Amino acid sequence: MLRYTLAFIRNNGKILMINREKNPWQGAWNGVGGKLEPGESPEECVIREIGEETGIRIMYPLFRGIVTWNPDQEDPQGMYVFVAEVRDLNGIDTPKGTREGILEWKTEEWVLSENNFGTVPTLRVFMKDVLDIGRHHPVDYHCTFEHDRIVRTEIRTLPIKIR
Repeated sequence: MLRYTLAFIRNNGKILMINREKNPWQGAWNGVGGKLEPGESPEECVIREIGEETGIRIMYPLFRGIVTWNPDQEDPQGMYVFVAEVRDLNGIDTPKGTREGILEWKTEEWVLSENNFGTVPTLRVFMKDVLDIGRHHPVDYHCTFEHDRIVRTEIRTLPIKIR
C-alpha cells in the first residue's frame, strides 16, 4: 500500500491548488492531500485531508490512478490520486493561507500549460490524463528522478482495482 493521497478539487473550470509551505516541493503548486493513517483506506484519507486542509466536505472522490516515483535510486514511493467535483463551496474564498500553504483556485488551462514550471514537476506527466475522466482509465504514472529532475516516465497498467 502507498503512503499518500492527492486530490484535485474542481469547480467551474478551476482547480483548487495549494502552494506548498514545506518540503518536498516547497513553493510549488500542487493538489491537496496527505499521509494515510493506520487502518485508513485511500478514499477515507483523501476525504479527511480535503476537509482538514480546505474545509470542503466531499463524499465521493473519483479514483484516477496512482503516481509512483523512484527518487535517486531509492525504493519506489507513491500516492493515490483522486478528482472531486464540488458545486457548493460554502464561502471558500481564495487566496487563503493554511498551515500547509496558500490555497487558490487556478484555471485548468493554467495548471495544464506546458510553459508552467510553478507546479510540482510530476503534474506535467499525469495531470491532463487524470482530469480527462471520460477518456483515460486509472493507471500508474511512474517517474524516475535524479536529484530534483525527472529523467524517465512510464505509464503502467494497474494490476488490481484500488478503492
